[in-house]
Amino acid sequence: MYHKYNVIIVGAGFSGLSMGLELYESHETDWMILEQASEVGGTWRENTYPGSGSDVPSILYQLKQRPYLQWSHKYAGQKEILCYLKSLAEPIKDKIKLSEKVISIEFINKASHWLITTNKGTWITRFLIMSMSPLAEPHIPVIQGREDFTGPQFHTSQWPENLNYKDKKVAIIGSGASAIQCIETIQPHVNHLTIFQRSASWVMSKKNQPILHNNRFFTNKLLFNFFYLFNYCIQEIKVLFFINPVLMKLLELIQKRRIASLIHNPELRSKITPNYPLGCKRIVLSDHYYQVVSSSNVSVHTSAIQQLTKTGITLVDGTYIEADMIIYATGFIHDQHIPIQKITANGLQLKDVWNLKRSAYLGIFVKHFPNLFLLVGPNTGLGHQSLVFMIERQTRYLNKFIKYLLKQKVKEVSVKPHKQELYQQMIEVRNPGTVWQKGCQSWYVNGKGENVALWPFSSLYYWWLTKDYNKNDFEIRL
Repeated sequence: MYHKYNVIIVGAGFSGLSMGLELYESHETDWMILEQASEVGGTWRENTYPGSGSDVPSILYQLKQRPYLQWSHKYAGQKEILCYLKSLAEPIKDKIKLSEKVISIEFINKASHWLITTNKGTWITRFLIMSMSPLAEPHIPVIQGREDFTGPQFHTSQWPENLNYKDKKVAIIGSGASAIQCIETIQPHVNHLTIFQRSASWVMSKKNQPILHNNRFFTNKLLFNFFYLFNYCIQEIKVLFFINPVLMKLLELIQKRRIASLIHNPELRSKITPNYPLGCKRIVLSDHYYQVVSSSNVSVHTSAIQQLTKTGITLVDGTYIEADMIIYATGFIHDQHIPIQKITANGLQLKDVWNLKRSAYLGIFVKHFPNLFLLVGPNTGLGHQSLVFMIERQTRYLNKFIKYLLKQKVKEVSVKPHKQELYQQMIEVRNPGTVWQKGCQSWYVNGKGENVALWPFSSLYYWWLTKDYNKNDFEIRL
């Protein structure tokens, strides 16, 4: 049985829901969202580990046209964000097919439509919107003896329900954002916490605090918009540091002084002070991490892991650490994660094309892949600003463009190859001057050291580029 629609969106995370709401509010009816999980939420459905939350101010981590006025803290936690996403899904719940896992997608040239095969059936759509997920597939390191360890071991994104870690000897592998959020939260409750760190993270204070809801900013629309703009501008100023490494170096010196003032043990201070430029990897926000790692029930090891045993972990330097459970806070596999491995058009597979050069015009359109639109595609992540801003820019742009395509009864549309190539050149010329390409290894860069994830300009420039579509950028077949 075939299900046929003008537009199908794959994924019901933040970007997929935002796109659905754009279509809904413009009174489009012939569309559907396919979601492989049993509920919406994406990242915030999966990452339920203790301390999980946003490192973007709550006021900016929401759709501006659908604000939530009751955030409990300046930086929202996972449960609140998930509740917000579920509230976004409520008006369009009849347009979301849950537990519909996409297996393959193929563009049928003769019919000018996409054929989508799922675990439940077959779908046909004129225009396909893929909600990309750069941080979705857990990375679990290959360690000798993993099958020998008798206690619980799991990735932070696969946190067991009702896990009891009180008074346990807990080993946590990793030192990035999820590790630090988890460490802060569980440290007061465990017997001992051992951190296995490959490289230290730069950790800056975020000054999180409860929000007083008698504040008129949250009841008056005019004041709310002012407060939103004020916070946006504060975040946007930070781009100057990321695209000017000299400015970032000054901030790095200040941060080193802060670490020295909080960590008095020279050996520990040496371990947790990064040896790469500030901002080269993701900066982690935390108010208590340095105090927590200084606690008597916390130890930090930088020697590599040799193997796991039944009851613990052996390091290459011969040290043995007992553990009741092991937590892998080792991040995600990032290859601008394509949620569907088989996306085929004109004899090409998107994965193979991106293995040669990961590129998309505006992070949305890929040459030779007609009627395919991406959300949060290559080089549209942000290191200084809320990703939701980019999502809203893309979904509004696409909503206007799709309305035009449907009105004109366009059969096929694809970006002109030279337009994508010129756009990619612009990014590649700008990238080397940013802090992200100063030699450190991170998920921002590929194996060649090229930034393939983050937007290397001000988000305002992206707003300018996406304020309206230009028909001359595309090859259109009626």
